[in-house]
Amino acid sequence: MPQLELAKLVGVSRQTIYYLERGSYNPSLTISFKISEILKKSIHDIFYQEPVIKDILEGKSLVELREIAEIAGINLEKLASLSEIDDEQLTKNFKEDQLIKIALGLGIDFKDLFEKEAEN
Repeated sequence: MPQLELAKLVGVSRQTIYYLERGSYNPSLTISFKISEILKKSIHDIFYQEPVIKDILEGKSLVELREIAEIAGINLEKLASLSEIDDEQLTKNFKEDQLIKIALGLGIDFKDLFEKEAEN
């Protein structure tokens, strides 16, 4: 859903939605519940997502890690550091095309790079 459309439905500015997405604004409970209802997702799924990189890298052999780093176009040290940073730092430190390559190296879709599916 576009930022402007969500903003209108929630009753806030588009900039507020932008800052929410970047993680630089903490919404009130009222806004959180409105967004949850509109997107039909739990508040936890919307606001408490964790990067999946750490989970994917755990248990990989050195050979596998080197292959992932090569596909992603980054060195092994940089790959290892990815598991220690959050979503906001990840998006600030890497351009979209780099993130797409990282997702490819990890064997996941780009859209899944930042979120875990809700556990049932």
